Amino acid sequence: TAEQDSISADTIYYNLPDLKRRVPSGFGTGIWTWSREDIMVSGANTLSELVALVPGVIELLGGDYGTPAAVSAFGVGAGGVRITRDGFEVLPVEGGVPDLQRVGLAGIEQVKLERNGGELLIELTSHRHLDGRPFSIVEAGTGQLDTNMFRGMYADPTALGGSLALALERVDTRGFGRDEGGNRTGSWFRYQMHRGDRAGLALEYRNMSSGTEVPDYASSVSRRDLTVRARAEVVDGLVAEVYTGSTRHEVNDTLSEYELEGGSRGQHGVRLAFYRNGLWARGAYRLYSHDDSPSSRIDGSGGYTHSLFGASGRVSQSWWKSTFTSEVPTLTQSYGGRVWAGPMSGFTLFGSWESGLYAGRSGPILNISPDPVAPFLGSSLTQGPSFSKAERTTMRAGGSFTWFNTTVSVAHLRTDADVHLPLGLELDRGSPTVTGAKRLGVEAWASLPTMWNNLRFVGSYQQWDRDGPYLPKRIYRGAFVFHKVYLDSGNFEMWWSLGVRGHDPMSVFVSEDGMGSVPGLQVVPFYQNWYGRIQVRIVSVRLFLGWENFIRRRNLQNFPGRILPITRSFFGLRWDLWN
Repeated sequence: TAEQDSISADTIYYNLPDLKRRVPSGFGTGIWTWSREDIMVSGANTLSELVALVPGVIELLGGDYGTPAAVSAFGVGAGGVRITRDGFEVLPVEGGVPDLQRVGLAGIEQVKLERNGGELLIELTSHRHLDGRPFSIVEAGTGQLDTNMFRGMYADPTALGGSLALALERVDTRGFGRDEGGNRTGSWFRYQMHRGDRAGLALEYRNMSSGTEVPDYASSVSRRDLTVRARAEVVDGLVAEVYTGSTRHEVNDTLSEYELEGGSRGQHGVRLAFYRNGLWARGAYRLYSHDDSPSSRIDGSGGYTHSLFGASGRVSQSWWKSTFTSEVPTLTQSYGGRVWAGPMSGFTLFGSWESGLYAGRSGPILNISPDPVAPFLGSSLTQGPSFSKAERTTMRAGGSFTWFNTTVSVAHLRTDADVHLPLGLELDRGSPTVTGAKRLGVEAWASLPTMWNNLRFVGSYQQWDRDGPYLPKRIYRGAFVFHKVYLDSGNFEMWWSLGVRGHDPMSVFVSEDGMGSVPGLQVVPFYQNWYGRIQVRIVSVRLFLGWENFIRRRNLQNFPGRILPITRSFFGLRWDLWN
């Protein structure tokens, strides 16, 4: 018709329906969210660099780019970090948690972190079309230590009878010191077919590999995820999805200890999401294909969200097969809830509670599973990975007060774990567990104005009565943050920040070092990294400059002897464009 012919092709685009949670982000709810623009402004090249900005989250690095990477909060280890990408679980194929060196940000639209006491839940959402025109992002930079960075994406919402998106990313560096060079390279491809915005089918492939010259770690490791999903809005407010996929883990190293490492693992799932008049619910059932993963898992959450108050609850249940321990499958279950009220007269109150049994693996998946044995104490993979579990309970209660342009929040913390678990990665593989303890703590967060209207101070502080593995007594973040849009057209914008991240000395699990030392706990010195960022946007082009550890502290390390670069400055551009 004439009316249809008058519609611009640029307005025609479709996305698969959303399966959203409806809990607002904020310090009170313990949820932090980054949009694509937030990720670019942060300057983060990896997922661990991004989430390390969250209060109480510790980044755990084996060195520079290419070496194993993880995060922790409240001292959690194996089974304490879960990552999903569009609902597909990023399985830990290298140990008890996913290695974040092989979880890329290319093509990611949103990152959401839920900081629970028993586990960190990180949800990644891939690109969603906002316009009917093709869209591209280019991020490129270079810097000290021969560091080069690239991240780019192209998305066409009307390609090949559906929609198409692809992305590439790479970071490489010679590193600090001898034999410290490393890199990480990733690619992403997605094709979708649509029935309007109410239904669709998606095929997605993602590959992420890392390489390092550090002799303590495998020289080259890759991860490949392939998924097919169908999603539909069955009725208004109810979205359903079925998916199937596989993850392949490969290690290319000549050392005999990596001879059996690697393999492919399947995953199949069903997800549901419901929302109406403030009430919401989400559920997922996942099946896994091998004994070194849970055989199945059920996740459920729901609640009510209002502008002035809300409540949510969740429950998870997993079944682990008998290969690790006995003929009887192990059942693990966790549950929790959170409430919040306000702001009322500037005050907001919040609280949360989580408890349960969490489980993970120490060691990688194997191409050939050896005969079942008791949990091993050494580092030989010929005995197979071991299985460990821990009971963890955390309570958090507090409030915040906002007056004019000032917000201050304080929360009381209590955490209790029967044992502390290592991550199960190469960083601490083979290390035995240690007895847990009850700990009391307090944390605070503030956003304070300055005499300069566009400049704020944002900081957080967490302190415990006693330290523990991956849990220093004090953890702090603080930065002066500036943001202003210039010109009536809005075509000139500036961000800059000057800040510090630090914590007290910290005990960490370590693996056997090749010199015959026994795996166990060791202490690394206090950590303090002063950094700076500046980014300027002119229309759609952003010029950026960053500087890490600019006071040149020479003993930054997350694991004994694995010294991080003394300093690194980098600069480049970020450019998003239509057509």
